[in-house]
Amino acid sequence: MEAPQRLLQEEDIEAIMPDLCEKCQAHCRGFVHLTCGRGAQHVNTDIEIDEMVSEVNKTDILNLLIVEKGSTAKMMILTLDLHEPPEIMYTETHLRELIKDLDTDYYERYEFDDLQKIILEDRRLRINYWVSKITHKPIEKFKNPNLLNQNEKVNRKDIKNPYFTLMRHLPISLHMERTKVVEKDTKFDKLHFDYKQQYIDAEHDLVCEKTTSKEYHRVTDIT
Repeated sequence: MEAPQRLLQEEDIEAIMPDLCEKCQAHCRGFVHLTCGRGAQHVNTDIEIDEMVSEVNKTDILNLLIVEKGSTAKMMILTLDLHEPPEIMYTETHLRELIKDLDTDYYERYEFDDLQKIILEDRRLRINYWVSKITHKPIEKFKNPNLLNQNEKVNRKDIKNPYFTLMRHLPISLHMERTKVVEKDTKFDKLHFDYKQQYIDAEHDLVCEKTTSKEYHRVTDIT
């Protein structure tokens, strides 16, 4: 007897898809199941996935802590709060920024190897940042293992190169925050009176009072 290919009866869902509202249709199309086990017959629950993520994070942090703290790392890991720092939890915008320079084929599909390299490299930076918060060591002080063997002939920025690495120090979310372009507030610097005109004292005081009152909220922290 052959093992079932699908456990959640997706064919039945496809049959009633036209009768669902747009919100339900988007939910069904965006829902993803992670299967495992023999013949992929087991569907992982959220609890199992969260536990796997926690174990992977714990292992990666422990390996880096051993490099930084030696034998005390195993004792440290038992007392640490291993909740992910919110500043390195990515959104869709961060992910698009991360893979925007990768090449795609005619159908705009990415190569798995390219995605794997860029994700693992950025994850290295995320773990570095996480451990830097734990040990209070500047993230710039963490060594890039891919740069230990210096070779000028190797193009480490080429994703196709087996020695590819990211040259930045921060995860993509913090890198975007630090390098974003701040638009200048042109209205703030605009003068509300003609500085070339000759005012008498009373007119000058009145103009200054109106200008200060209008711009007071822009330069004062209102709590």
